[in-house]
Amino acid sequence: MTEHRLFADPVVIILGIASLASWAIIFGRLTCLRLSVRADEMLLKGKSDAGSPIAGLRAEVDRQPGASREHLATLLDTLVRREKRRLEGQLPLLGAIGATAPYVGLLGTVIGIIQAFQAIQAHNDMSPAVVSGGIATALVATAAGLAVAIPAVAAHHLLTAAINRRAEAWEEDLALRLPDQRTGRERME
Repeated sequence: MTEHRLFADPVVIILGIASLASWAIIFGRLTCLRLSVRADEMLLKGKSDAGSPIAGLRAEVDRQPGASREHLATLLDTLVRREKRRLEGQLPLLGAIGATAPYVGLLGTVIGIIQAFQAIQAHNDMSPAVVSGGIATALVATAAGLAVAIPAVAAHHLLTAAINRRAEAWEEDLALRLPDQRTGRERME
């Protein structure tokens, strides 16, 4: 199989598109997460940053004067989950790409082996020149499937953990803003 035909293989094309999509998602989520962290750090240093998720969450608490602790806790839980979903963006798609890419590569492997057997049958010959095209397709598809899956799965897990840590930090910050049950006043800022 020629190199030109190898990269025209539908399985390799699908894996190439999946790879581009996964890297776009990875860089998009990293950028979004980095901006969120930077904005929150600026706010906590006393500098106003309108893009800070914590600023928006705190503002929502401040718009609820006299609300019960339970109401505020429910509201904040909902707002933190919404902000977390915003940060997650296309992470489910990244997870799906990482989970399915090895199987798409395996499909390419099977197709390549079938091509090798068809070449043997058509030429009634088992020489390396006859079977090499199918075997090359099989090996490239396997490698491509793994090359797509490994970074996608690793990034999915790492980004999910980082976003969960952000959400926990927001919850900790906001818990301090809930009114004390005994006095009805904010515990601290």
